[in-house]
Amino acid sequence: MEFHHKILVVDDEPANLRLLQRVLGQDYDVLSAGGGAEALELLKDNEVSLIITDQRMPVMSGVQLLEHSLTICPEAIKILLTGYTDVQSLIDAINSGHVYKYIPKPWDADELKLTVKRALETFELKKRNEVLLNDLKQALVQLEDLSMGTITALADALDAKCDYTSGHSLRVSRYAVAIGKVCELNDAELKDLELAGILHDVGKIGVPESILWKPARLTPEEQAIMAQHPVRSAQIIGDIPILSRAKLWVMHHHEYMDGSGYPHRLIGEKIPVGSRILLVADAYDAMTSDRPYRKAIGHEKAVVELRKNAGTQFDGKMVEALLSTVGEGGDNLKGGIPESFLGLKLNAIDPLQIGRQYQAESERLSRLAELEKRQEIAAAEEGTKS
Repeated sequence: MEFHHKILVVDDEPANLRLLQRVLGQDYDVLSAGGGAEALELLKDNEVSLIITDQRMPVMSGVQLLEHSLTICPEAIKILLTGYTDVQSLIDAINSGHVYKYIPKPWDADELKLTVKRALETFELKKRNEVLLNDLKQALVQLEDLSMGTITALADALDAKCDYTSGHSLRVSRYAVAIGKVCELNDAELKDLELAGILHDVGKIGVPESILWKPARLTPEEQAIMAQHPVRSAQIIGDIPILSRAKLWVMHHHEYMDGSGYPHRLIGEKIPVGSRILLVADAYDAMTSDRPYRKAIGHEKAVVELRKNAGTQFDGKMVEALLSTVGEGGDNLKGGIPESFLGLKLNAIDPLQIGRQYQAESERLSRLAELEKRQEIAAAEEGTKS
């Protein structure tokens, strides 16, 4: 970042102005004014990095000039030339004018040059910091947009893979936020909790459809493949800084309180709080929604299961937080699932969907299995006749 500095020197004595111009004019673009009013007019028409003014001037003192200059060019560095001997009065004057430094008169040319050099370095540093801060703010906005775009794209991809899973994830995110509010999580944590809920199953994109769509319980080998999805989800989220906490919660959302969960067999409060919340929200929605291998068991039976496994699989505090939200009889859900904390809209996903694509595929596989069974019976009967 290159700087071309303009310096305004102000003094009511022409000889002093000529001397200041001679000392500083070789290195900088120097503007000069014989008084405060003239100086203020120059400031309106020029971008000035540094103002050097004499204090004792008629009509408007140097400090008064610097006070007025704050409304025109507040960022300019200010140096006061003064013969004051009253130190306290000088300090008060300097504070009111935001003076960078005062130089006693008579001043030394070399000392003045060094002071000006350092003052302009301070000006440059402030400017660079302002640019850096602005760039950082823009980068954070872009990162936020990128992150939300990434979340939407991943959710859409999962929806295309299995609409049951995506609808489930959106509902889990809402239940998780409701639990988080009861547990008095702060706004940043609630935001991360909703994002983690949406993304907690995104690793299932890598699970074969034969396992996702299977209408029967999974074999141990298939269960091992499915058990990798929290790790895969975390890997897909990647290293986006603002998703780091959501990524951690997603990684551990299948850890159990007694240490029998996965992937790292964490125990009790060593499991991140967001992960413990997600587990309860995930289990509740799973039990109250149809699954490939069974129909929903309903709210009442889900409550029994959650409480029965509190302390071993689930954090009991999170179980009760969920139930305080949905109601003991599920009555609080009659108006729909809890609202999004982020106000996030994912057009490709209906939070109330129950997996029409999944159900249609499951029914197709069932019909195919039934047809194959009848064909086997027919073939066996034909063989008996012959």
